[in-house]
Amino acid sequence: MQFKIYDAQSLHVAGLWLVGDVGGTNCNLGLATVVPAANSAHITLVAEAIEESHAVESFGVTLREALEGFRRHLGHFVIKGVCISGAGPIVDNVCRMTNQDWSIDGNEIEQQLGLKAYVINDFTAVCFGLPLLDAADSHDVIRLERTDGQIAGAGSGLKAAIGAGTGLGVGFIVPDGNRWRAFPSEGGHMDFADFDPETKDFKAYVQDTIGMVPEYEMFISGNGIKNLFYFYTESGRLDKADPAAQEVFRLPDIQKPSKISELARGHTVFRDMMRTFVRMYARFAASVSTLLLPTGGLYLAGGIAAKNREFFLEDRLFMSTYEQHCNPNIYRTLARIPVFITLDYGISLRGAAYAGYCLGAAE
Repeated sequence: MQFKIYDAQSLHVAGLWLVGDVGGTNCNLGLATVVPAANSAHITLVAEAIEESHAVESFGVTLREALEGFRRHLGHFVIKGVCISGAGPIVDNVCRMTNQDWSIDGNEIEQQLGLKAYVINDFTAVCFGLPLLDAADSHDVIRLERTDGQIAGAGSGLKAAIGAGTGLGVGFIVPDGNRWRAFPSEGGHMDFADFDPETKDFKAYVQDTIGMVPEYEMFISGNGIKNLFYFYTESGRLDKADPAAQEVFRLPDIQKPSKISELARGHTVFRDMMRTFVRMYARFAASVSTLLLPTGGLYLAGGIAAKNREFFLEDRLFMSTYEQHCNPNIYRTLARIPVFITLDYGISLRGAAYAGYCLGAAE
């Protein structure tokens, strides 16, 4: 387990929360302070413990090891509450992890620590992080230009987040007085909709491979980039004998997406692959925006958009695909919704801290 200390001076500020961002790849646990502000809060991440998720056998044991490590590094501290986000559905304060064979049980955590513990969906934490972002700060977000070169202004209403990473998350958050209420979803598991000959062929390839109707997560995620590579090689769009293709074939599947995006910066076919990925991402984003009308902003969270921003921004590819619609009224509606790429990689831990504050204050 790796430990990082960010701001030990804030350790004894009132409102210290034990927080977590637990996904298919990493289990991140932290200590964070929460100082309420108007319609938001000032969140400071004091320290963080990082463990690879595949190395976790019991979340309760990992949590205890993280706390022991924090105390070794920081000394005595008092925790006000616990809020852990996990990549999976939540039932009765328990997250059954989608990509792991262990669970996060908030009821057991409460017995273990003697504190109120909230277990929330990972994208609920992302959504609670959205009000903490400064839409005018280039360190927090990239504001995407519309096809006319203008940038839509963020309103004060509903904010939505979609995020391709290990999987595909979807969620939204709405103002509720001086706090916010977040709503998770399993929108990444909706049936995939093709929109041109290439994506029609890609969908047919995946459907033939799995023997059932495929979901969006199989196309818009790290796994989706890997699936796109296999589709390109099996369909002849990319020569299997190409040295770059051979380089990808030799890697484990989990390492293929990052290598594909790296190769796309200098290889025409891999570049086409990533542009197809961006167009699929944009059509999904348009569908989510049409459903939710996020006047407060649509945020592309997850690591893939931030790490591959040039493919999204080049020729305004993402936005030109996003704005396309057969109904002129819906086209104009989509053009008015501000779209951002999030750059704050601590949004989930900070969001979990703010979630804990909002949920506790609502009780």
